[in-house]
Amino acid sequence: MSSLALYRKYRPFNFKNLVGQDHIKNTLVSALKAGNPSHAYLFCGPRGTGKTTTARLVAKALNCENPQDGYEPCNECEFCTSINELSLIDIIEIDAASNRGIDEIRDLKEKIHFAPSRAKCKVYVIDEVHMMTKEAFNALLKTLEEPPSYVYFILATTEVHKIPETIISRCQRFDFRRIDEKSLMTRLSYIAQLEDIKAEDKAIEAIARHVEGGLRDAIQLLEQLTMEGKLTFDHVQDILGVSDFETLDKLFESLTAKELGESLKLVQEIHSQGYDLNQFCHDFLASIRKKLLASVNENNTDVIMNYMRLIDVFQTAKENLKSYTIPVLPLEIAVISAIKGSYVETEATAEVKPAKAKAEPAPAPAPTPAPTPAPPAPEKAETPKEVTPAAEETPAKAETSEAPTEALPLTISHVKENWPRITERVDIPACKRSLTDANIILVEGHEITLEFSSNFHRNKVMEHDNRIVIESIFKEFFKQDIKVLSQTKDIKLDSVVSRDADERPQEGIKKDAADEAAEMFSGEFVEEEF
Repeated sequence: MSSLALYRKYRPFNFKNLVGQDHIKNTLVSALKAGNPSHAYLFCGPRGTGKTTTARLVAKALNCENPQDGYEPCNECEFCTSINELSLIDIIEIDAASNRGIDEIRDLKEKIHFAPSRAKCKVYVIDEVHMMTKEAFNALLKTLEEPPSYVYFILATTEVHKIPETIISRCQRFDFRRIDEKSLMTRLSYIAQLEDIKAEDKAIEAIARHVEGGLRDAIQLLEQLTMEGKLTFDHVQDILGVSDFETLDKLFESLTAKELGESLKLVQEIHSQGYDLNQFCHDFLASIRKKLLASVNENNTDVIMNYMRLIDVFQTAKENLKSYTIPVLPLEIAVISAIKGSYVETEATAEVKPAKAKAEPAPAPAPTPAPTPAPPAPEKAETPKEVTPAAEETPAKAETSEAPTEALPLTISHVKENWPRITERVDIPACKRSLTDANIILVEGHEITLEFSSNFHRNKVMEHDNRIVIESIFKEFFKQDIKVLSQTKDIKLDSVVSRDADERPQEGIKKDAADEAAEMFSGEFVEEEF
């Protein structure tokens, strides 16, 4: 004996039972009551949110012989029961994935002029309409714009961006939303009760979180995970790999308390208990997101920045899970980075300021060796250039680091000219140090590209918080929103060798010895070609 799948058995058969789409339901009901429905609807949104179900409800409302309150299908008349059984010939459901070409649309256009065989009107429901070809869309345009009075089109898609604007403009568009967790849990509990399933609240909650707003997927999982009339959280966790709130909260609390040992121990337990690490990262990010959104109203900048840092760190860990040979390693790195990352900067702050005060005047005595090597003119020219920043250091820096009152032209020359003033305004010591490794190589549009010789310095500067600070300082100088891009310098081996060779003092000695030999024997250098 064949049994109906739960998601089909509990598909809403009237507008009253449509879950989580009140904004669409109210508009459609109003049009049906007024007897003025549109001849072309476009339903778009994530899968399992009720697009096809709503299309069938509209088809029933248009053909029902005894509509309740002027719009609600009775589900008892010949047409309602035929539509429920998918046997009414005048309700044509087309899968655009397999009927996507111009030939199918031409066939549709030929048949569309035939009057309904039994029902009051013909309804064409085209599912996954974005799969149709460009030629098929063009062939459908005129029919959509001026269909016969007895024909209605309902187009459904999960990818509305793939549909031509010319099609969208000829339809009344409805965007289906993801169904919230509370509505999903209510519906699942209702179905479980009718099916005599003893379901734990935590299990239903875990399913509702896992499906991310899709009711059809939620009902399918309810049926799949029920064993002998019972639905337990342990079984749901084993199959789906979802995380319980207690584990998520424990990890969050240990991270907030900066307890590195406890946090790493929790990560090891999560791994050893067989959690899906990708799913765990997803659940942990979702829980931090909720906390972040809740904290926005409190206007506590420090708390908000901490949440954002955690999101950045664990999002990076989630992306790295597939590329690391040790699966749990990205999570362990994320924990260490979340706890120790801020401390590294704090200790550096204490050490760098005095060290920098000593380090910056160091270039000042550079002129002393300058008199000795008289012949090399380029070195003399370079030495004063190094002294100039030192001269700006104490009194002048305080003046020049101020942002200009008027906007500067955004050119590479102006950026380079103001670079010392810009870096001086960076108040994050670790980032400030890393900026000394940066060279401005390109200014294009609203983008400034920095080149680094070290990946370490590049990554430090491009951390989310640091990059935001740098971009805001650029905005103070150039009075426009600027995006900072970066790249690492490609160092070629031959250029390094030749550069090192130029800088070696031994070569200078060899050259001098050759000159002396030529003078001693009154000779000259002869170049021969072979």
